[in-house]
Amino acid sequence: MKEKKEQKVKLKYDFPSQLCCEVYVPNLEDWFRVTPKEFRSWCGQRRMLHLEGSIKQNTSIKAEYRDYDGPTYLYDSNKKINPNKHTQDKVAFLHGKDPRESKQRRHNAY
Repeated sequence: MKEKKEQKVKLKYDFPSQLCCEVYVPNLEDWFRVTPKEFRSWCGQRRMLHLEGSIKQNTSIKAEYRDYDGPTYLYDSNKKINPNKHTQDKVAFLHGKDPRESKQRRHNAY
């Protein structure tokens, strides 16, 4: 039997991961919401939604997007990279392969 591959190290998030994370895709000329895991590995423009104010204190809530200029990591690891050395406007993967697409499909024997 094959053993299940598990993550051995907890991923670092240098930003509040509960906030709305977006990346800019120049081919489509628009911003797109992504998961924090993809956001931390994006080699290109990134921004986050920041909220100011409080419902509890009965003050108006102001929401604005701010550019994010934090570290970039290889996907599914804590290894920091220089985003300028990788393909721009993509998620940085180890060896350039997306591990989410590495699974082989089973072929029926029929």
